Amino acid sequence: MGRHSDSSSLNTTLTELGALAARSLTADRKAGHGRRRAEGPARTSVGPVVARAGGVATALSIAVSGSAWAAVNAHEDAADESASPALAALGSTVDDDATTQGHAARASSGDAGGGIATTGAETFSTLTEDVADPHASSEKESSSLAAGDKKVETAGVDGVTRVTYRVVSVDGQEVSREVLSSVAVTKRVDEVVVVGKGTPQDVAIAQAGDGKTKASAQAIGKALLSSYGWGEDQFSCLDRLWTRESQWDYQAVNPSSGAYGIPQSLPGEKMGSVSSDWASNPATQIKWGLGYIQGRYGSPCAAWAHSEATNWY
Repeated sequence: MGRHSDSSSLNTTLTELGALAARSLTADRKAGHGRRRAEGPARTSVGPVVARAGGVATALSIAVSGSAWAAVNAHEDAADESASPALAALGSTVDDDATTQGHAARASSGDAGGGIATTGAETFSTLTEDVADPHASSEKESSSLAAGDKKVETAGVDGVTRVTYRVVSVDGQEVSREVLSSVAVTKRVDEVVVVGKGTPQDVAIAQAGDGKTKASAQAIGKALLSSYGWGEDQFSCLDRLWTRESQWDYQAVNPSSGAYGIPQSLPGEKMGSVSSDWASNPATQIKWGLGYIQGRYGSPCAAWAHSEATNWY
């Protein structure tokens, strides 16, 4: 026979064996469950069929028919431990597949402990970093500092902020991050630098103070002499004059006339020609008083001489 004939015969054999197994099952059911030993040779039609299939087909037919018969009996009698090895192998394969799928499902669900959860190749984690906030720098001009000089008025301090992020990574590479919290560890302080533009006289006045004490007001008066063309020798006359008039008190008021301030301006509003802060700024009062002396007497010593003679100036 050719290959086509062998295959056809084998198919026929398997079909007939299946029919034979079905008929045997029906007969056994009628007779009752369980097995019984046949008396004498079993009567089947396998012989003629096997003869047609050839040697190889014969062996295969016997193996298949035996497995089929064992499977049928295993279905009928579950207590029989000699059931078909083929069905046992099939059950083992199904169990293995179910176990593998269970492991895969548990792996895909991730682990939420320890701050890290995984879903496939995507990883979530937290990261805390200290982020620097560099300070800025600015300049401002001042006449209290000599022209060309610079002085740091406020030292700069870099800020530090502690930031916690939620980081998303894919295959170990970060793809995004989200800020969860931000706490200032060190507050940023911007630097301020003073740039001088003052004359020597401006610097002397600035160093004298605010003029609200006698010593401070006297220092301002002495520093301003040169701007009116006078030397320091004129200061002794000025000091005696204004000590008599007001004791260098920027808030002094004459109870009789109402004259006001260090130079005893009458009325006090006259000093507004220098600045609107005349009532509270000793430097404004001193500048107005020196201008008044210059215009009326020419010098502090001349004004003092008049005061000595008349008791006023």
